[in-house]
Amino acid sequence: MENERITFINPADEGKKKFEVKMRKSADGAIEKAIFIDNEILDWKIDMESYMDAMKMGPMYRREIQKNIEEHFIESVSDFLGRKVTINDIKFAIQTGWI
Repeated sequence: MENERITFINPADEGKKKFEVKMRKSADGAIEKAIFIDNEILDWKIDMESYMDAMKMGPMYRREIQKNIEEHFIESVSDFLGRKVTINDIKFAIQTGWI
């Protein structure tokens, strides 16, 4: 027990990047939630007007619209990182701060 060492592994040394979800002021002065990967903003957002119009189409379209948004988001994060990620990778990154 006396000679045991605890080794800290830096996620950055394993090719991981810092992942943060935080509030920021947009160009028009509105407060919005944004994703930062290694302190660089992920330029991605939902067109809320189109989203609301699509939601008016009825509940049978709601899940399909949400699935489509999720797929585009995963693709955008993957492109930004230069490697394929999954929704579970993103959920884990939100919890741990690393992706």
